[in-house]
Amino acid sequence: MVINKNTDIDKCIKIALTQYFENETLQVLYDNLQIKSSIIDIKETLIFNNADFIKEIDVGSCDRWNLLYNMLKGSYTESNTQYGNYQSEKYIERIELASKLNINTPKLYRVDEKSECNIKLENIKYRLCVFDYIDGKSFYDLGKIPNQDEINEIIRQMAIIHKATLQSDFIYDKWAIINFVKEFQNKKQYLNGNDYKKLEELYNRFFQVDIEKLPKAFVHGDIISTNVMKDKNNKLWIIDFAVSNYVPRIIDLAVSSCNLCLDAENKENTKKKVKMILEEYQKYNKLTDYELEQFPLFFDIANAMGILQISHLNTLGELSEEDKFWYDESEKGLEFSNEEFWKDIYVKK
Repeated sequence: MVINKNTDIDKCIKIALTQYFENETLQVLYDNLQIKSSIIDIKETLIFNNADFIKEIDVGSCDRWNLLYNMLKGSYTESNTQYGNYQSEKYIERIELASKLNINTPKLYRVDEKSECNIKLENIKYRLCVFDYIDGKSFYDLGKIPNQDEINEIIRQMAIIHKATLQSDFIYDKWAIINFVKEFQNKKQYLNGNDYKKLEELYNRFFQVDIEKLPKAFVHGDIISTNVMKDKNNKLWIIDFAVSNYVPRIIDLAVSSCNLCLDAENKENTKKKVKMILEEYQKYNKLTDYELEQFPLFFDIANAMGILQISHLNTLGELSEEDKFWYDESEKGLEFSNEEFWKDIYVKK
C-alpha cells in the first residue's frame, strides 16, 4: 500500500483488509500469517506545488510504475485532481484510437457519452472504464510461442498501429528501450558483476545511436506474451496500450522479437521467428537501412531492460514467478544474440 502525508492510515488498512482472496478476507490471511505492519516516512518532495492534501486518495493499489511513482511524489489518482485526469485521459485516448483503427482490442464502452465513469464508495472516489471481456488466455498463460500464422496476424495489427497519426503526450515507461540510458544510470548498482559488464557495453553503444534517424510512429510499446490474448475462437487480441508512445517504430519490433520469438530451448527456432517478424513487417512498412543496422542493438536492449528492472525489483523483496521467468528469458535472449545469430537472419527489403 502506498500512502501520502495526511492520509488516514488506519482507514487504509481497515478497508484493504476487507478485500477477498480465495474466498477469505485479507484480514483472515493477515491474522493467520501474523503479519506486522510499520509506517515509514519516505520524505519525498511533491511534484505539484499546488497539491491539495485534502483530496488525497485513501486506498492505493499500485501495479504500475507510473501510478506508484506519482503517489510516492505526492500526486493523486482521484478524479478531480491533476494527475488523475491527466493519466486517465491519455490512456483513454490511446484505447479509443486503437478501436478506430480496427485493432483487435477489447471494446471500451461509453457511459453518458463518456469513456469513464466515477463512483464513490465510503467517500472514496474511483475512476472506472468498462471493457469487453475476452474469453481466452494470453500466450504467457498458454505457455506457447506464436506460430507463423499467429505472428503474421500480430504483425498485421502492429503495422496498422504504426500508421496512426496520434502524437500524444509522452508516457514514461521504465521498461522502454528509449529510456535505457536514464534507467541504467539510476539502477546499475543493483546488477551483479556479469550483468553489469554486459549492460554497460550496451549502454555505451546506445550513446552512438542517432535516434533522429530512426523513423517514428505511434507504437504500442509492449506487444509481449502477456499482452496478446487468444480467445476460444482462436482470434488474437492486443491489450494494454498504457505505455504506447510516439517513438522509433523498431522499438515495437525489438520488444516483440525478444519476447514473442524466444524459444529458450532452441536458438535456431528463435532465429527463425525473429526473421519471420522482420520479413512480415516489411510487407506493410519498409524498414530503412539504418533501422536494420540498429535492430540487433535494440533487441539486446529490450532484453537488457528486463535484466535491469528485475535486478532492481529483487532488492525490494521476493520476486514473483513471472519476474523470475522474464529475467531468465532476458538472459537467454542476450546469450543467443551474437554475430552468428544475426548474420543468418536475412531480411528482405
